[in-house]
Amino acid sequence: MQGTSPGLRTDPAARLADLARQRPEWCAWLQLLDQAHRALDDAGWSAPFSEAESAGGADASAREPLLHRRTLEVDATRVRRLVCRLASTAAAGKEESAASLRGYRPSAADAVGLLAATVRQDRAGIGAFAEAVGVNPKALATVADLAALPLLHSCGRLLAHRVPQFWPQGYCPICAGWPILSERRGLDRTRRLRCGRCAGDWEVEWLCCIYCGEREHERLGSLVLEDRGERLKVETCASCRGYLKSVATLQGIPAFELLLQDLETVELDLVALERGYRRPQESGFPLDARVVARAPRRIWQGVQHG
Repeated sequence: MQGTSPGLRTDPAARLADLARQRPEWCAWLQLLDQAHRALDDAGWSAPFSEAESAGGADASAREPLLHRRTLEVDATRVRRLVCRLASTAAAGKEESAASLRGYRPSAADAVGLLAATVRQDRAGIGAFAEAVGVNPKALATVADLAALPLLHSCGRLLAHRVPQFWPQGYCPICAGWPILSERRGLDRTRRLRCGRCAGDWEVEWLCCIYCGEREHERLGSLVLEDRGERLKVETCASCRGYLKSVATLQGIPAFELLLQDLETVELDLVALERGYRRPQESGFPLDARVVARAPRRIWQGVQHG
């Protein structure tokens, strides 16, 4: 499938529509992405913590991401609405695993708890929520991942200025997620990693596996598709058998378009998987972050006495 060049930006909604025409079997997933894209424009997600909190505190250490030990406040009703909307969209598709989400309507408290587990990348916690209500855990995890995007993107925007110029870890310096892809950016081809959760953006050294730290160049390689040339390829490591898709681009890919770029290059994943390479299933850092319902604002009305 021919993807959109990272140097030629198009409207995400138009790209989703093009993908739906090209790959009708992806219709259910694309509808979920469209719901997530619409939620990103909701200003109600924009302030999980105050500007003072984003400016203060310690910068990311050599290992601890910026969301570690942080409390995020959300509108519980908004969270529940988004989770329910995504679950309904998933259940309406043809995926058998998603059929169990039909009628799934969590309480506001459970929706916030599900979101908290997702931010922490706590798959066991998400599985416990699924088991409690009798839904497919993988289907619920998919919904939860997309429901967390507006919150995590807001965190990414608020904390981007706190990301170190050089971050030595393979996981995101903001939310601890593994990168969705690597950018070979600009004329100097700086190696930048991009997070698919919060859209984090950080520089790492060349000739180093982001998963296991392997630096022997003979153990590091790449896979290239004949019809894509050097613009798109797969970085590989013979030591841990990890892989990461790599894109040559003049500028950073906008936040939501990272997910579209990942989808449009799925053939690279297939090539890597066929050759025995994998992406880690476990998170690279045990993120300790809380997500809590924002307390409702109290409006005090003055009382005039006669």
